[in-house]
Amino acid sequence: ADEQARKQQEDQQKVQQAQTQPAAGNNSNVTYKNCTEVKNAGKAPLYRDQPGYSSKLDRDGDGVACEK
Repeated sequence: ADEQARKQQEDQQKVQQAQTQPAAGNNSNVTYKNCTEVKNAGKAPLYRDQPGYSSKLDRDGDGVACEK
């Protein structure tokens, strides 16, 4: 019974830690596989100085990714 209670407490701590992590929108290490992901995240268009910008998402090389 003690083992089960300890495991339950550990699980609760993990959930609390996950909830206190910064949101992805604030994470400068964010990456997107494609423009669909960018649009679904509500971040399109992405500019060169913004987190998640990648030259592979910028088809015309103008510093703005996923503008269409």
